[in-house]
Amino acid sequence: MSPPPKAIILDLWDILLSRLSPTSARIPRGVLKDVFSSDICYSYECGKLTDVEFCQQVAVRHSLDGADVVDILQQTRKIAIQDESLIQRLRTLKNQYGKDVHWYAMLNIAGPNYAVIRDAIAEWAIFDRVFTSSDIGMRKPDLCFYRHVLHELGQHPGYVVFVESDPDNVLSARSVGGRVVPYEDASGLARSLHNLLGDTVKRGHEFLRANAGRLDSITNTGVTIRDNFTQLLILEVTGDRDLIYLEEHPRTWNFFIGQSLLTTTAYPDDFDTTCAALTVLKPDRQTACSVLDELASHVNDDGIILTYFDRSRPRIDPVVCVNVLRAFYEHGRGHELQPSLHWVHEVLKTRAYVDGTRYYPTAEAFLYFVARLLQCTQEALLQREFSDLLRQRVKERIGKPGDALCLAMRLLACQYVGVPAADAERDVASLRAMQDADGGWEPGCVYRYGKTDIRIGSRGLATALAVKALSQAEDAGRAGRGGGEVNRESLTSLVGIPSGLKTLYWGLLGWVHSYPRWAKTSP
Repeated sequence: MSPPPKAIILDLWDILLSRLSPTSARIPRGVLKDVFSSDICYSYECGKLTDVEFCQQVAVRHSLDGADVVDILQQTRKIAIQDESLIQRLRTLKNQYGKDVHWYAMLNIAGPNYAVIRDAIAEWAIFDRVFTSSDIGMRKPDLCFYRHVLHELGQHPGYVVFVESDPDNVLSARSVGGRVVPYEDASGLARSLHNLLGDTVKRGHEFLRANAGRLDSITNTGVTIRDNFTQLLILEVTGDRDLIYLEEHPRTWNFFIGQSLLTTTAYPDDFDTTCAALTVLKPDRQTACSVLDELASHVNDDGIILTYFDRSRPRIDPVVCVNVLRAFYEHGRGHELQPSLHWVHEVLKTRAYVDGTRYYPTAEAFLYFVARLLQCTQEALLQREFSDLLRQRVKERIGKPGDALCLAMRLLACQYVGVPAADAERDVASLRAMQDADGGWEPGCVYRYGKTDIRIGSRGLATALAVKALSQAEDAGRAGRGGGEVNRESLTSLVGIPSGLKTLYWGLLGWVHSYPRWAKTSP
């Protein structure tokens, strides 16, 4: 994790200021381009030539009339303020983070041109100092200009953030060791600076509290969804009941709160939501056992658990199996669903999850929920057989692209299986950079409709998972190790089981549950 910056240095061109490209009826466009990208122009911007000397040298080199050169030089004085709203945002950021961070400007500009805009820049009340090429005698992208500014500020480059709009300047700023925010647009810059200056975890918590009771889900088609499943996951991650809303059910639970949307009007109770309620809300044992009994009776011909309390919808999904398995293992009944466990193990071993599952479109959802399963049980054989394999599979995902929800799930799985924090540092940085200016993260996609592929995400869930993942990454960084919530080694070393016995167990389990169902039940 990079240290908090002590200085922000902005270029102003194409960020806060814009300039017109000079035009002339008597000078070809190609010549104009050559003039303003020549050594003569660069010397002028560095204060080494007067207006007269600039015009004379350009006129001689390009065989131009002196009056025409004077005209195009005068046009460069027409400087406009590009984005008033961004000026206000930057001023707010400066005031918000106070004396801990100093703000500077650094730009290429001739002395007479700077005189035109100097007072306006001072009125912005943003910059503690402005470094101009005409004052320093150096210009971007020359490394000496950057080194001079760093020396003047007395700052190590690792504590300095340069905001640059020109690719050449981005490269130079990075090459002297500075951290760089390449400018793309005003909102992106504001978000990036918030993320660099603010406390990511604190801002995430503030977003959740500010939106308590309104952490709805949303589809990729823009439809707001109120559902129990996402709310239960948020509650599990945060432990804060005040953040969520639920439609309580006495036994089995429905995904939707109120009327179902974008699917059949009569939508049956489902295993995912029901098992989330069992593991998060922890109803009385009698109720839990009766629900588990009913769940155990809903299997297909392979003995794999289904998805709905509706036998007319014989759907299976390995993530649903994982979530049901967790409920069973928490109540000491995991042995009752061995065909489902074996299938989950095969999906993990063969990487069958890489393109998502029927209801969960990302590989990370499967890996996260498997880690969540392992957290609930200390059964040594299960830990030994799954943990190392899960660790391998999670490490394979590090650095792959994904939305905020995907990265947060990946990091939480990494932390559980003990992947060193340094190995996942790039994903941590990517997740931090995705935080929005309001402190939350974009909804991503956790779930999808099996038939239509309409996808459902939640800013609330994405933010809750991101906050937890980043908080644990910070804790691991402070401790100087990459541990997670659970000490995996302490769990898997409880019982010394010979590897040959483990192999025999899983081999027999696979044979038993691949044997025809009719043969197992016939007299």
